[in-house]
Amino acid sequence: MGLILLWLTNLIFPLAALCVIIGFLFSARRGLLKHLGQELRERFGLEKEGDIPTGAIWFHCASVGEVLSIREIILRLKEKYQRPILLTTSTQAGKETALKNPAITKALLMPLDFYPACRRFIRIAKPHRLFIVEREIWPNLLEAANRANLPTFIINGRISARSARAYSLLKPLFKRIFKPLVLAALQTKEAAEYYTRIGLPEEVISVCGNIKYDTLNDAPARTAEVDEMLTTLGWNGKQILVLGSTHPVEETILFRSAQELIRHEIKIIFAPRHLERMPEIRETLRRSGLHYALLSEGKLGKNLDVLCADVMGLLQSLYSRATLTFVGGSIAPRGAHNLLEPAILAKTVLFGKHFYNAPLTAQALLESGGGVLVDETNFKQTVLRLMADPEQLENMSVHARATALSFKGATDKIIELVDNYEQTKA
Repeated sequence: MGLILLWLTNLIFPLAALCVIIGFLFSARRGLLKHLGQELRERFGLEKEGDIPTGAIWFHCASVGEVLSIREIILRLKEKYQRPILLTTSTQAGKETALKNPAITKALLMPLDFYPACRRFIRIAKPHRLFIVEREIWPNLLEAANRANLPTFIINGRISARSARAYSLLKPLFKRIFKPLVLAALQTKEAAEYYTRIGLPEEVISVCGNIKYDTLNDAPARTAEVDEMLTTLGWNGKQILVLGSTHPVEETILFRSAQELIRHEIKIIFAPRHLERMPEIRETLRRSGLHYALLSEGKLGKNLDVLCADVMGLLQSLYSRATLTFVGGSIAPRGAHNLLEPAILAKTVLFGKHFYNAPLTAQALLESGGGVLVDETNFKQTVLRLMADPEQLENMSVHARATALSFKGATDKIIELVDNYEQTKA
């Protein structure tokens, strides 16, 4: 039954590929495809022999976040195996991020999940090991790995309840494609239960936590730049609320609360999640009546109350100088962005109820007292209450950092599991 389902995925592939191409041609983003020929070669696994390092340790990631999260694992496994590193991603942005890492020998776009393309790619690359990051479970890739006797690992694995329910309808397929998996290092016990339910043998499963928490940075690189900016603004010694990765509904709540917060001498910095929204945000600020500036324009003065940090790469450094923080995508139903980024810096974290992408960290912050739930009805009052009680805020911040530290260690666990596997095969 599993083989029949696999055949079906390949039979419908040409139609699916045609729909994707047509959709792209009519997309407003088609201008982003700058190297069409090269990208098509990579998508269809048409790289030539010699273009790909052979015998490499192969990592496959979805996109930018996964590529960044495994930097330490790449370094440690490169040292362990003494082999080149091949990394594939599902997105061009992920590939470009990988190209910036000197430890990676070659970065390519992953061939589409079509058996002939996957088989050809593996035949040319002849990888020594395959490490699949998070949830990039592609049937034809795993089938080709199995037929090539390629030991395959899932690291930092996760799966949602919704996906598990859908995959359970195709359990014969997943039982088949899981054959090359020798280790599945998963983030949570729930993920382990879900994977077991859809056919992954329990003996290959280990729960290790989430490696992205090992990359938490408590010494941001651009704090001196932020300090200079705060001096220019005259905000040194002021109470500062920093809101990170905000979405429209969260900015609406902020703007409605801003005048009252400002009357209590609270300064505000917010960093929108998507900078392509800046025309809309600029117009909203213009109509708000607030004294504001856009960081990208550099027009900073001492009469400002609100700063829009419309630049990349500065958020962690801004968090480090905050009195209180809010993490976006949580009142907006986006699952919450990284709640531990401010927590590792000993900052109390405000966030909304939509934290389904990070339930463990959210619950841990709430239970420890390092985090507080807010919504459109209590946001302003919560900020004012906490800012009025520095002693309580300091105590909560200590608990926030302790919570963040408790989530570290997944990388070491994964490396230990890989070591143990290799020792059994020696």
